Amino acid sequence: MKRLLFIVAALFAVTALFGQQKLDVISSAGGFNVSSGISISWTLGETIIPNFTSPDGTVSLAHGFQQKLIITKVDELIENAVTVKVYPNPASEFVRIEFEQAVDSEIKMSVLDLRGKVLENDMIGPGTSYFEINLQNLPSGIYFLRLQKGKFVNVYRVVKL
Repeated sequence: MKRLLFIVAALFAVTALFGQQKLDVISSAGGFNVSSGISISWTLGETIIPNFTSPDGTVSLAHGFQQKLIITKVDELIENAVTVKVYPNPASEFVRIEFEQAVDSEIKMSVLDLRGKVLENDMIGPGTSYFEINLQNLPSGIYFLRLQKGKFVNVYRVVKL
């Protein structure tokens, strides 16, 4: 009887030691440290809260527990960078926006004051390589020029004399 209990306990111990998988977690902060043969890992603010299982059943995410994470493919959205020059700055009458290459899609242009109030909106159409903004109706001061192409936004500070 003792021998049977010993064999069952040994099987449980072997299963516990060799049956575990490496666990990963998606979180906003965390760390891992090994010292004197002891390993400690911690996480803070796990960013995935709802339970999720992939359609093929290979990935399972649940809150509160470290789960095995397998990433098979990552799609990247590559957006071509556009080089922009905004001059003269400071300006008195006009500011010119010059693109290194003609733009391939519409760009929304806005002029904002220091409080973020939109003073002027315009669209820069495809094929445009430069655009001028008339500042004659604005008082002297500091303004922001916001260029938005899809989800990408650039903001430039413009001083009007």
